[in-house]
Amino acid sequence: MTLFEQIKSIPKVDLHINLTSSISTDLAFDLSDEANMAEIVSRMQEGNTLEYVNALKLPIKILRSNKNIILAINDLIDKLDRDNVIYGELFLDLSLYNHHIDIERVLNVILDTIKERNSNLQVVLVLSSKLDKDDNLRILDIYKKYYGNGVNGIYFNKDSDTNLDNYAYLFNSLNKECYPYIINLNSKVASKDKEIYLHAKRVIYTLDTRDDNIINELMNNDIMLEFALTRFHENGIINDYKDYFIYDLIKDNIKVTITSMDMTTLNTDVINEWCVLFNNYPFVLHDLIKIINYNLLKINIDDDKRNKLIQEFKDKSNLVL
Repeated sequence: MTLFEQIKSIPKVDLHINLTSSISTDLAFDLSDEANMAEIVSRMQEGNTLEYVNALKLPIKILRSNKNIILAINDLIDKLDRDNVIYGELFLDLSLYNHHIDIERVLNVILDTIKERNSNLQVVLVLSSKLDKDDNLRILDIYKKYYGNGVNGIYFNKDSDTNLDNYAYLFNSLNKECYPYIINLNSKVASKDKEIYLHAKRVIYTLDTRDDNIINELMNNDIMLEFALTRFHENGIINDYKDYFIYDLIKDNIKVTITSMDMTTLNTDVINEWCVLFNNYPFVLHDLIKIINYNLLKINIDDDKRNKLIQEFKDKSNLVL
């Protein structure tokens, strides 16, 4: 059995799946009208077959109707099942839909489809430093309304030059009501922003070098670090995987999770993320199992569902030990 086959056989979790980047190439063709089809073909002729998913406007054009949304969610769930992903978190950026679309309808269609499939998918809503205050507050209100009913977290997408003080109105509300949130860390933490990071459930670590001060703070506050190695490589954050410090963090028992982030771009599904890790660092499969087991303990779901997932994980992972 190859490494890829071994990793595929192990039950996994993927804590960062972007809906707009999860549409398979074949389905995108099937769901596109003539105008969208022309755009897809044009991007493919540029020599990067799947790169069209990075132009977020195109998937959103495809995901306008209830029918297409349902087909896309079912296609994603089928892929997760084939890859033995027993739990996933689906990131949904409602702001990509313009104001002429009922974004609560979009969310309801997605949640209803997940429920009908009895899939262990939870939705994470996205806030952004690119949005104005009213748009962020509108998404925050939707989050609070659906929290615990298929939505289990909110992610703040922070630009590198963003001062989080400007968005204190969001974090004050989240912290006051103890809502879990995720934030990306792509610049050194200013002291005035420190508390915002230390209240996060998970931090997406997108620095090109190890910052021990940040790492120690996050470790002391039991915050999980999230990595998508191939995504970081594509974005120029990592030049050479072997020079990246993730192996040292894991061997130091710092809690991390490996995620796909973009499943349809080149080499970025959760299985390939693990293959990159194993091909570049001296890991054994027990390391993978240890990390996934910790992820299951940390995910924000009710105890009954967590215990069922942990038992399923134990039953299946024992097959490869």
